[in-house]
Amino acid sequence: MARLIVTASPAYADCARTELDLALPAEYGRTELEPGTWLVSAAGTFTRLAAGLRQAVFIRHACPAQAEVPLSGASGPDDWAASALPSVWTRLAGLNGAGELQVQVRLLAGAPAWAPGPLAAGVRACLQRAGAATVGGAAPRVLSVVCGPDRAWVGVAALDQQLSPWPGGVARLRRRPDEVSRSARKLEEALRVFQLHQPDPADEAGHAPLPPPGGRAIDLGAAPGGWTQFLLAHGLNVVAVDTGELAPQLRGAPGLTVLRGAAQRVALPDGPVDLLTCDLSWDPVRAARCALRFRPLLRAGAPAVLTIKFFGRPPLQAVAAARDQLASGFRVHAIRHLYHDRAEATAYLRA
Repeated sequence: MARLIVTASPAYADCARTELDLALPAEYGRTELEPGTWLVSAAGTFTRLAAGLRQAVFIRHACPAQAEVPLSGASGPDDWAASALPSVWTRLAGLNGAGELQVQVRLLAGAPAWAPGPLAAGVRACLQRAGAATVGGAAPRVLSVVCGPDRAWVGVAALDQQLSPWPGGVARLRRRPDEVSRSARKLEEALRVFQLHQPDPADEAGHAPLPPPGGRAIDLGAAPGGWTQFLLAHGLNVVAVDTGELAPQLRGAPGLTVLRGAAQRVALPDGPVDLLTCDLSWDPVRAARCALRFRPLLRAGAPAVLTIKFFGRPPLQAVAAARDQLASGFRVHAIRHLYHDRAEATAYLRA
């Protein structure tokens, strides 16, 4: 029997519960820890159960809960980590093998009033004393610590099994001083979750270039230019398509071509194209049809990122309708409701 902690947006918890019922064995247990967060127990391994959740839309994150540790009596995060974790780590290391670890911590409602930074530092110090190789940033394996009111759940898993690179799927991305709109963070999160844009500690901005360097992208529904600005900043040449105008700071930007007009009618630019992005504020089926119109310009295997707006429809129904439409011209790799999404989900496609 495996235990895991599963997270979703509280606003779409009903959708996530429906997906849990479909993805997990019929006999599974679920305890709500806070709105949108559950402790789940089911037959199987974490690896197999997490793989079954990968096609879910409204489940943001899953991490293993291999050990349960009381929080009572601890004066602070350092004291708790030093007293409680060594014996836990001995057991987890035997289960999960060796290799570099990053530490992710999450404090649920009612947890001790500890700051996440000192808690993570205390856990790292404890692991280092036990001989574990920990790093401050990215590593292929994650030790997760999720604290509730009176206990913590601890587990180790590969980073790519956990559905999101952030604790609980909460992507707190920095706003850049010149950012045209918040939608840039929505695209950045999507590219990171779908592993199209990875952190690079050697890069001053903290990110590796989008593939391929110097490639060509089309951005549908570009105005005011949040996604276009992000793509230009990462070395892509961008064809921005919209009836509206881009923000003044983008006008005349090197590598930018603007096509003014509706995406379903504007003359198609020349191909080939390495990336298609689409954030049209339209009905999901109509937006999907528009992306399909530009599909012939994409190189074989090129990625596309598209938002699916719910527009008052039941969310699971809206996603299913868009998925059916998109599948006529793309391979649909994943559709996820991300932290920066509102009444929408984000699809990752391949030509």
